[in-house]
Amino acid sequence: AAELLNQRKKPVIMAGRGAVGARKELEEIAEILGAPIVKPILGKACVPDNSPYTTGGVGLLGTRPSQDALEGCETLLIVGSSFPYIEFYPKPGQARCVQIEIDPLRVGLRYPAEVGLVGDSLRVLRRLIPHLDRNPDRSWLEQAQQGKAEWQKLMEERGTRQDMPMKPQVVAHELGKRLKDNAIIATDSGTITTWVARHVPIRGEQMFSLSGNLATMACGLPYAIGAQAAYPDRQVVAFVGDGGLTMLMGELATAVKYKLPIKVIVIKNNVLGQIKWEQMVFLGNPEYVCELQPIDFAMVARACGATGLSVDRPQDCGRVIEEALATPGPVVVEATVDPHEPPMPPRIKAEQALHFAESLARGTPNRGKIALTVASDTVRELV
Repeated sequence: AAELLNQRKKPVIMAGRGAVGARKELEEIAEILGAPIVKPILGKACVPDNSPYTTGGVGLLGTRPSQDALEGCETLLIVGSSFPYIEFYPKPGQARCVQIEIDPLRVGLRYPAEVGLVGDSLRVLRRLIPHLDRNPDRSWLEQAQQGKAEWQKLMEERGTRQDMPMKPQVVAHELGKRLKDNAIIATDSGTITTWVARHVPIRGEQMFSLSGNLATMACGLPYAIGAQAAYPDRQVVAFVGDGGLTMLMGELATAVKYKLPIKVIVIKNNVLGQIKWEQMVFLGNPEYVCELQPIDFAMVARACGATGLSVDRPQDCGRVIEEALATPGPVVVEATVDPHEPPMPPRIKAEQALHFAESLARGTPNRGKIALTVASDTVRELV
């Protein structure tokens, strides 16, 4: 494994859930090899997002510098990850791969591994480090760092927009700035996952939890309840969508009953957003049966005995979230946002653009507003 990694050919480290707890070792290897660290969503907390070595997430809800790193990668070290979306890996034959995995059945499952090291990620990394030679060429890592800096500027711009209706990125951005360094964040599956992946950076000793296959809705609230029960002295926040919360919002009463001071930030757009965009971008079909019955979640919270707050203006968002985090006991913040804001991939493929155009032509509801929003986001990105 060390012999392969020491060849120093555009190395990339992919660190997943199994690498959580190995921050020091991951950063040490990244420094030795001159390798950027890319993180599948389950590995979001393995290295803080302000680390000079990580370029952030991968996949549809990842970052452009991470995608660029994988597209140019020639040496891949996979640590504790079974990231399933193979279209985001290097092309077959492009990269030589070493995989550290506790389950031998997963070695080579997603990408051909020349060397498989079976064991606990932390222990294997510690054994591997003494055998690695420092790469004096930092250009590959510096290229990734430059890409990350540019991406962060774009995310900052999107997270501070003052448009009305309020953008969901603004809510995530304002929350991320105010979380404690040891906060625990739980989230749901859907467009909500994109917003938290890109706009709620991990720092310090923060922990992060979600359903790893990105298919189970409604898990954010119960995950937060479980986390608060396990860590009663830590700040716990559920960042969820209205579709997911609707399925299990009765559990707010559980938080009240057991005096669990969780904070629930619910993005309210009255639509199953991920289903809507998948219908359009992946299938080329118009949106169908995705609208939700509007619910007053702040009122539901108060009915359960919790505090309920609402916000729909970007200039008020930070203040309301700050109030929620400072309020004793369980709190729900209903944040009403633009239902037409798309969870854009790091880079739009030609096929996705074609399907999107087809869905508009076939009669997607509100297609004028959707097209205008997408066009505006694309122009901002190019500028």
